[in-house]
Amino acid sequence: TTDETLREAFSAYGNVLDSIVMRDRETGRSRGFGFVTYSTQQEADGAISTLNEQELDGRRIKVNLANARTGG
Repeated sequence: TTDETLREAFSAYGNVLDSIVMRDRETGRSRGFGFVTYSTQQEADGAISTLNEQELDGRRIKVNLANARTGG
């Protein structure tokens, strides 16, 4: 999945402000997860409830709210 296909899939559920597939710094390969930012919580909730456990580019995806990173 690319940044563009991720945005495409999620834009059906609201106004996507940002979308990114996380990549390995050394190889450039996908790390298997990404982030999508919506303009409202309602749009995010709709995408979560609709897309969680669905298939995207041949892989079943988990969609949930991101947890804030804590200092470590």
